[in-house]
Amino acid sequence: MSEESQKPLDRHAWNVLILVTIFWIADGYDTFVLLITARPTLHDILPPEALPQFSTYLGVLVAITLAGWATGGILGGWLGDRLGRRKTMIAGILLYSVATTLSAATSSLIPFALTRFFTGIGIGAEWGVGTSLLQEVWPEKWRTKGAGLLQSGFSIGGVLISGVWILVGSTLGLSWRWMYLFGIIPLIILAFVHKSIPESTRWVKQRSRGAEQALFGTPALRRNLIGALLVSISITGGWWAVASFLPTFVSSLAKDPRDAAFYAGWAGTLYNVGEIAGCIAFGFLAESWGRRSTTVFYFVGSLIVVPVVFLGLSTVGEVTWAQLLAGYFTGGLYSWYTVHTPELFPTRFRATAISIVFSGSRYLAMIGAITAGSLAAALGGFGKVAVYFAPIYLIGIFAVLWLPETRGKGLPD
Repeated sequence: MSEESQKPLDRHAWNVLILVTIFWIADGYDTFVLLITARPTLHDILPPEALPQFSTYLGVLVAITLAGWATGGILGGWLGDRLGRRKTMIAGILLYSVATTLSAATSSLIPFALTRFFTGIGIGAEWGVGTSLLQEVWPEKWRTKGAGLLQSGFSIGGVLISGVWILVGSTLGLSWRWMYLFGIIPLIILAFVHKSIPESTRWVKQRSRGAEQALFGTPALRRNLIGALLVSISITGGWWAVASFLPTFVSSLAKDPRDAAFYAGWAGTLYNVGEIAGCIAFGFLAESWGRRSTTVFYFVGSLIVVPVVFLGLSTVGEVTWAQLLAGYFTGGLYSWYTVHTPELFPTRFRATAISIVFSGSRYLAMIGAITAGSLAAALGGFGKVAVYFAPIYLIGIFAVLWLPETRGKGLPD
């Protein structure tokens, strides 16, 4: 084990976790804001004759967000390995904060879709470099647990947006546009803390060596990249084609518009509370059980819970409370990205590789989101659609077992 990996968990490491997690919370907010406020948003920006195709248009907007996320992720990873983690992370935050804020000023579908695309680019660009920065700064003994804590920040953003929407949309009865105006807050925070965001010393040392190697240069790296992409497709496809529509599904069970906002907000809150628990627990379980066994456990749980939530429960209250379990498994799976993937690739192109894994699968998830939305429109809701998409979690089970177990092997240089 290297000297750097034996460093204690000091104030510098905690400061990095806090800074990166703050912007992970903003990522979660800017991602969930569309899903939580979907019905009033689309009722405002769509012409009346398009409203019967609400599910289809929502699927398209989700797909556009994913396209931006995937594009930004791959570009951000490439820049992060060449310009540094810090500069790329700051650029991503600037972009998604401005784009989210501008969404509040749109009045029709195309401008709104453009702002969502650029929001996705910013979030994607930040994600890979932020994950790399944390993993490269935290000491070896604590990396896995720190990764689980980091990923939970995204879910905290989901809890935040849900709570704010209960207040703004249900209690106060205000416009959905307020939810997007709050997107300016990360930009304000960045203005105060940007000088405190450090550069990865691992990246600086690797950069000074001038070592060059192709990402596909060895059979082991090719295997890791392909296997990780398959796991990612399973996690991402399942979430965006099924789980992402849970708040909308819950709101559809309510009759009154204010009740719909209330239950959608609580469904999002409970889902993200479950996701926070799942993300944090993933880091601890992965250290005890290993990366592969923990991931299989979460995939099996997701495979079971999705059909139960959509088809096995009947009342809006039951479905709302069931979001705790759905969030734990389908959302908690996202800690696999921060725990396992950084250990599969060396420092010189870690940000590129994990960004390809995390963001590349979103191009395929776009198809799932559009298909799910179209099927929901044709079948009269998202419940039956879950049955068709839940088996995607089987792909992840086989793919993660194909990857190497990295517990105890350290972060490769």
